Amino acid sequence: MNAIRCLFVASCFLLSLQTGTAHADSDITQLLEKADRFMVQMDEKQALQTYLAVLEADASNYEALWNASLLYATIGFRFENKSSQKEYFEKAKALAGKSLARYPDKGHPYFVMAIAKGRMADLVGVQRRIQLGHEIEAYIEQAIERMPDHAPSWHLYGIWQSEVANVSRVERAAARLISRGLPGGSNEKAEKFLKKAIELDPESIMIRLDLAHHFVRSGQQERAIAVLEKLLELDLPITWKDDPEHLNTARSLLKDLR
Repeated sequence: MNAIRCLFVASCFLLSLQTGTAHADSDITQLLEKADRFMVQMDEKQALQTYLAVLEADASNYEALWNASLLYATIGFRFENKSSQKEYFEKAKALAGKSLARYPDKGHPYFVMAIAKGRMADLVGVQRRIQLGHEIEAYIEQAIERMPDHAPSWHLYGIWQSEVANVSRVERAAARLISRGLPGGSNEKAEKFLKKAIELDPESIMIRLDLAHHFVRSGQQERAIAVLEKLLELDLPITWKDDPEHLNTARSLLKDLR
């Protein structure tokens, strides 16, 4: 009887563990769905808090890790105070690092690490920015290798190519002091990659605006005007919090270029 009773107790214990795990998984699923709803509503702060709640329950949750990293980088970029920006960018980088360590075969961790380092590059000196440029390129290429149809990665790589190809004289001079020099970048690749991103996400306002910015940066104003005119004619849906501002920027830039 004792053996039977022990077996019964053990079975009940295992069942309770399985039930608890099932409840935990259900709670996490609900939180992830809640975070998705906040993103659709463009409530990024609530989405971030929800992803952080997921990480409290499951510190290695893939979706929560990379999304929280991206949101820290996105929200932090809007701060005017550089110390606040740096705080958020560091958190973005830390979560991207955890995501990379846990999921090195997936693409999003490389993408968000490139984003985090790109944001940090805006806050450092020229020499460190050049060093980060090499690191960012490596992460973007890893992301694209794993996610060849991921529009945001092609978008990011297009911006990177454009900025490196049209770097300032100060940065070019500083690059001579660094053994690796400037990373390679070309206006042709910038255009190609940005158009690839548009092909994958034709309703993105931001990508089309960045293609126009690239043409301005590279001295191709007439082509920038054509991109801006088409962007404003298309009447694309607002899908991101910054889209209204992007449209205002497009209108203002078009007016200046004409």
